[in-house]
Amino acid sequence: MKPFCIASIASIFGIIIGLYLKSIAIFLLLCSIMALFYFIFYLQKITKKCFLIFLICLMSFYWYTLFLENEQEQIQNKYGNQELEIKAVVISSPEQKEYKNTYKIKVVKIGQDNKTFKLLCHIKKDKKSSELLKYGDEIQFTAKYEVPDIARNEGGFDYKKYLKTKDIKGIVTVTQNEIIKTAENREASIKTKIHNFKINLIQKIKKTLHNEVAGVCIGLLLGDKVEILPEIQNSFRQSSLSHMLAISGAHVSYLLLGLGTFLNLLKLHKRWSKLVIILFLIFFMVLIDFTPSVTRACIMCILTLLAEITFQKSDTYQNLAISNFIILLFNPYALLDIGFQLSFGGTIGILFFVNQHQAKSKNKLLQYIKQTLKVSIAANLILFPIIIYHFNTVSATFLISNLLATPILGISIILGMFFILALIIYTPIANIVSYFLTPILQFLIQIAKWTSQIPLSQILLPTPKIWQIIIYYSMLFLIFKYNFKCKDTLLYQKRKIIYMVLICILMLPYFKGYIPASYTKISCIDVGQGDSFFIQTPSKKTILIDGGGADVGNFDVGEKTLLPYLLKKGIMKIDYILVSHLDTDHCAGLFTILEKLKVSQIIISKQGKMSNNFKQLIDIIKKKKINVIVVKAADKIQIDKNCYFDILFPQDKLIMQNVLNNNSIVAKFCIQNNKKEEIASMLFTGDIEKIAEEQILQMYTSVNKLESTILKVAHHGSKTSSIEPLLQVVKPKIAFIRSGKKQ
Repeated sequence: MKPFCIASIASIFGIIIGLYLKSIAIFLLLCSIMALFYFIFYLQKITKKCFLIFLICLMSFYWYTLFLENEQEQIQNKYGNQELEIKAVVISSPEQKEYKNTYKIKVVKIGQDNKTFKLLCHIKKDKKSSELLKYGDEIQFTAKYEVPDIARNEGGFDYKKYLKTKDIKGIVTVTQNEIIKTAENREASIKTKIHNFKINLIQKIKKTLHNEVAGVCIGLLLGDKVEILPEIQNSFRQSSLSHMLAISGAHVSYLLLGLGTFLNLLKLHKRWSKLVIILFLIFFMVLIDFTPSVTRACIMCILTLLAEITFQKSDTYQNLAISNFIILLFNPYALLDIGFQLSFGGTIGILFFVNQHQAKSKNKLLQYIKQTLKVSIAANLILFPIIIYHFNTVSATFLISNLLATPILGISIILGMFFILALIIYTPIANIVSYFLTPILQFLIQIAKWTSQIPLSQILLPTPKIWQIIIYYSMLFLIFKYNFKCKDTLLYQKRKIIYMVLICILMLPYFKGYIPASYTKISCIDVGQGDSFFIQTPSKKTILIDGGGADVGNFDVGEKTLLPYLLKKGIMKIDYILVSHLDTDHCAGLFTILEKLKVSQIIISKQGKMSNNFKQLIDIIKKKKINVIVVKAADKIQIDKNCYFDILFPQDKLIMQNVLNNNSIVAKFCIQNNKKEEIASMLFTGDIEKIAEEQILQMYTSVNKLESTILKVAHHGSKTSSIEPLLQVVKPKIAFIRSGKKQ
């Protein structure tokens, strides 16, 4: 086996052990060392060498990852949640938002320590000063070092892990007027010049092309997706064309085709042409800020060109392994980056499943269709579980979108490269090129929009387990590579049975959803400042109570928090949604769930105010034909034979003071044993305040209906709620207070 392929595989295993298997890491390494001594006496020389390479790389990357993990912990323990004086250099352009600008900064001094590491700096906008910082500016300020959030829900976004993939160790937040700029151009001069070159190019593109087309052009050629309109990004994502907006191997190939054609026109010697291309690829990696997909493609191209220059045979598998090794050597956390996984996964799929030496067909169109289909299917065979794991969607129409868009992508990149060259040399020529480039980019956008509307262009699926992904790849290997080729073996004779067993194991979690459980599970979902609870009964009935939601900003709690949480649990259907009331922090997240999952019934109460949230809810209910249950005090909703909701509030006559909060549904979820005796209960109180609590106490003074095992404290623990007489009657053993961080 090839040395760098072995080293590459070992580096991945070493990082995984360092990140996830620390408790058994020493045991695994000792087993490997013992195996090495055993194999020394029994294996051939070449096999011993391969195993030794594997072991050295495995241990090296394990210790390296462990060192970086310890370094991160030391930084967090030493500086976490402390006000510190920080001196740093800006190493990015601003990411501009409504209330703040965000920069990547390289710390040179923190407190009394001269330390170098990267932070993310949020600078709150100030009306008095709107000056933007530039790449290379040295700044000084006092701020509190913040540890990034981890995933607070199963399936949630792990911000800390995401920042690790960018080699960022933490966050600081400061206002504009607290920043002191002490110097300029403190970053390496070459990097500064390349960065400024990129910024100038982006500005020129935006001036020459209109917004929609300019954003796509910048994304395709410079790897900056910030300028692409959100609706266009969504169209590309839904049509399985989002890889076209992230520069990867295909983009680099088209760029090299254009550059190679240009150098041929100049009649430059082939060897000198290849050296020019290598220099261009190094420049391009710096320009795109060494994103994993671009770095992988460029390193592989450089290695191929170096082999040609030195009259050596290029090995694609070795080149892929070397690029993987180099990327992980600089940042092991790149292994967790989605772009890294998609880039390497797609390349592996094409190398493994597409025959690179095919007989050429006379029919060029037929040959193009066949090749595009093979490449798309091959790449997606590997990427299928990765895409579902990260995005919970898969497209049944990816072949159509890729067939239509691939040739347009090639034309767009080559023409776009000449457009950028014209912008650098002489702007009037760029204006002429733009007349041809604009309609081509518009056509590419239209393809994305049209194919995103085709039925089955976005199929929602639950998150697969890691062991399911391993089984899936094992089946691929058995079917396409090994395939039990020797017909005389027992494996070949039993192959169909083996495939069926593997498929059944693969589908096991989906059958599990129909197997009754022995208990009821109530989960409190972290939706920030808002309420959301999820209940699963022994008969597998699913209940969602409220869905959280932000009153300010564009963060979609339903899309980013609630839906991933449910899909991670394998939930594709909700039997009941109970909406306590229609304040945004209780209902906004539910709109996504109602749109994307099958919902059987929704429980609401009489409304005292026709809010926008209520109108939106009714529109979705009508469109999706969901059964509505309108409840009031004294109603009972039987969920299954041992679980039910006792509706305690509101009454027919609504409280007009703070009408939404004080008429929240107050529901007691009761769990009985087979003798119909109540064994546990939870009281859900919405956002009721003192006036509603007093009314509830009067209603149930003579009936012991309020006592509950668990209490969801009203109105996020506000001082206007939870009066002492009510708490004395409820007598909870456990109380939940749901509020946002720092609220």
